[in-house]
Amino acid sequence: MDYSAMKKKLGLIFLLGVIVPFFSLITVNVKATDTGYALKPHYGSSQVEQNGQIDLFGVPGQNVQAGVDIANTTNSDLKYKVEFYTAGTSDGGAYEFDNKVKRDSSRKINLKNYVKPLRQIVLVKANSVQTVNFNIIIPSKKFTGYLMGGIAVSPYKQKAQTSLTGKGTLIKNKYSQGIPVKIRQDRNNKKDPKFRIRHIVPTANPTLKSRGVQANVQNYVDGYIGNLNVDALVTRRPNDHKFKVKTTGTAQSVAPNSNYNFTIDWGKKPLQAGDYHLRMKYTTIDKTKSWVINKDFSISNADAAKYNKLSGIKPNYMWLWILIAILALILVLGLGIYFGRRNQQKNQPPMNNQY
Repeated sequence: MDYSAMKKKLGLIFLLGVIVPFFSLITVNVKATDTGYALKPHYGSSQVEQNGQIDLFGVPGQNVQAGVDIANTTNSDLKYKVEFYTAGTSDGGAYEFDNKVKRDSSRKINLKNYVKPLRQIVLVKANSVQTVNFNIIIPSKKFTGYLMGGIAVSPYKQKAQTSLTGKGTLIKNKYSQGIPVKIRQDRNNKKDPKFRIRHIVPTANPTLKSRGVQANVQNYVDGYIGNLNVDALVTRRPNDHKFKVKTTGTAQSVAPNSNYNFTIDWGKKPLQAGDYHLRMKYTTIDKTKSWVINKDFSISNADAAKYNKLSGIKPNYMWLWILIAILALILVLGLGIYFGRRNQQKNQPPMNNQY
């Protein structure tokens, strides 16, 4: 068998048909530029469309399959860990599926509870392709939007690769690739997300010497539209039109029934105690749909001092020294006036009484 020819053929098929659309859809953990393997969705009869992801539909109780083709483009037989996860949203707004996904209070149906097996170890021969399938039972409980997750594939027992940042920080990376999965009870079901801000708290990044606030944004329904743009504006209450902090974000893909932290950077401004208002507007790329959410919040004196210090801003005590100087000056002047008058009274001749 001509392995070099086969490798070139595999490389061409998966480079054009898999890697490009996959990277344009979603990022899972850290992607390597040359990992020695590539992925492709394995489409079945219940597949809605072939766009680099798995989009399945079925009636309640029906058994459907989600599959992925793994291409081993190396000259060695390799094992891979293939896992199924429920989808969530990473801080910053990226659709993700891994073991770090946190449970959201609005989630009524957890997709991974209807998938078997959740984890497989497979051996893929050198320069070959192997299909790995997961069996999914469409939940009997009715839902009108999407259940979403993903299949993540990584080398089995891979060793973390270490690297140094420009500031000398040691980073350990493990590489993974994945395919997003959507499940619907009806192929015509299409549901938009709905957003709300659950809470807003101060934050600081000592490494970047930045400070600001984090808004915890929740998509509290099973609707989904990916790659949204967001504009965030913080103003001060009441009616302080001079204070404005703006932050924008792109490619916000908030999974159904999930929440994430969106950071509004204060820039060079220090945090100041007071009452504020946050307005966030999400917009589709074609600008045909938008969602506006609002939330009032406050920053305490203690939090302002704490997070300013964490971000490298040293407290400014100039006002205190000025106040001390003024008080000292007042004290000196007061003492001068007092002793001056007393001396003047002592030096004054006594008055003679005349009768």
